[in-house]
This record gives sequence, structure tokens and C-alpha cells, in this order.
Amino acid sequence: MVRQDPPGVDEARLLPEPFWTADRASVQGRRLTVRWYRGQIVLLVVAAVIAAVPGPAHSGDSDIAPLFSVAAFVVAGYCWYRLRQGNPQRRWHEARAAAESVKALAWKYTVRARPFEGEAESAETDQEYLRQVGEVLLAFEDAVVLPPDAVPGITEEMRRLRAAGLSARRGLYLRSRVEGQRNWYRDRAAAYESQSVSWGLGTAALIIVGGAAAVAQATGALSVHLFGTCAAAAAAIIAWTQLTQLRPLATTYRLAARELDLVRQRLSDLTLTGPDAETRWSELSADAEDAVSREHTTWRAKRAFPR
Repeated sequence: MVRQDPPGVDEARLLPEPFWTADRASVQGRRLTVRWYRGQIVLLVVAAVIAAVPGPAHSGDSDIAPLFSVAAFVVAGYCWYRLRQGNPQRRWHEARAAAESVKALAWKYTVRARPFEGEAESAETDQEYLRQVGEVLLAFEDAVVLPPDAVPGITEEMRRLRAAGLSARRGLYLRSRVEGQRNWYRDRAAAYESQSVSWGLGTAALIIVGGAAAVAQATGALSVHLFGTCAAAAAAIIAWTQLTQLRPLATTYRLAARELDLVRQRLSDLTLTGPDAETRWSELSADAEDAVSREHTTWRAKRAFPR
């Protein structure tokens, strides 16, 4: 799914360039990861299917089917090599972590969340923001994630929105960040749960068909080696669902959406005319960003991959 900007703000103008650099690296890493994993899994299943086809009826006839199986194995091995050599999954995860870290800091600065609370124009706050973004760039400094010449920056849109009143900042943040992120979590949770159920039913069907085929083959009623094909296909589905982590992510996203619902309620209930309104706002909006950060930390942990 391509993530769209929520209504109310154009993130293309709001977020600084390091976010977009890391975002592009993450999208490319994910695309390559899925491509090579999918190719490897599909080709191994193809090899199993070819192997299940009965050979020539006459013993003297040549059988070239094994050559196709070998070819499928060789290409699957190439896919495995590209995964291990290029390690696109690492790029995917690290670039996404960098992008989300920069995005969280940018939103905190824009709405004056802790630790960037205070006056709209403050050289000290600007320096603190640039320092923290600089630490993110340094932590993820990599030619394929963030180039060495990447520099932190504050966009004009960030400054303009930061200068707005508390009521305007709250409305913007609720619509564009909290509600947009919550809706994204809900949509992803529903989609992943549906996909998980579908893949689970497919696995169960393959197990049943494979078991029936094994019995039929043992009794001589079936000459095709269908059991091995079903076993390979079921293993492929299991491997794919382990890569995509559909059900764990669906659970994580549902919990994150509920947490953002609570945060949204607290932000909406904030009395804007109170003497400590700005202080409370800086704390509550920081809590909202921390909720998103916790979800992303969990996402990275579930998708941990050795370097």
C-alpha cells in the first residue's frame, strides 16, 4: 500500500529532505526484498511441481523434466545470493527507522511538542532540533540509507505552522497526524488480518490435499507425486507469512490505533484557555509521537534480520 498524506497538510512541503531520502531508500529496499524472496519461493515450488510429473512411459525415452527442476533450483539459488549479498531487508528496515525518526522530530518541532516547546521563534529550540536530527543522520549514515552529505533542516512549512496559535496547531495535528496515523493503522490491521486468514486457509487446504494424495499414492490410485508438491507449496506459504508477519503486525497496529484513540481524546479535551495549556499541549502531543515510535520499535523487532 502506498501511504498517502492525510488531509489538512501537504507533507511533501512539511517534512525535510532527509525524510524523503530515507523514505525512498526504504521503499527500494522493500521492493527488492519482496522481489528476491518471492522469486526464491516460487521457483522452489516450481521445481517441486516439475519433479512430481511422471517420467516417460517407456524406459528408453529421454526425460528432460529434471533439467527444468535443476534450472529452477539454480535461479532460486541466485535469488538467495542476491538476498544475502545485497541485504535489501536491512536497508528497508534501517531506512524506515531513519525516516520515521526524522518525521517524528519534524512533527514535534512543528506543533511545539516536548522538547521543542516554547516560543515560535527560538534560536535555542532550532539548534536543539537540528542537533537531534543530526544525531539521527549520524546514526544511520550509510550510502544506501542516508548519504554522508545529508544535512538536517527546517522547512518553511514547519516554521509557518509552528507560528500558528494553539487552536490551529491542535486542529492540524489531530487531523493530519493523529487521525491520519490511526486510520492508517486500522486499515493495515484489517488488511493484514484478512490476508493472514486467506493464507491460513490455503495452507490448510494444501495439507488436506497433500494427505489425501499420499494415501491415494500409497494405494496405487494416483501416480502423480502430488504430496511433495503440496508440502512444498505449504512450506512456501508459511515462509511467506513469516516474512510478511501478517498476524503479529495486525495485532500491533490494532493496539497502536487504540492508543492513538486515547491520545486523541486527551488532546481534544485539553482546555486551550488555561494558564498551562501550552505546557499540557507539549506533553500530550509528545505522548502521541511516543506512541507512534513504540509501534515502529515493535515493527523493527518483529522484522529483525541478521546483518
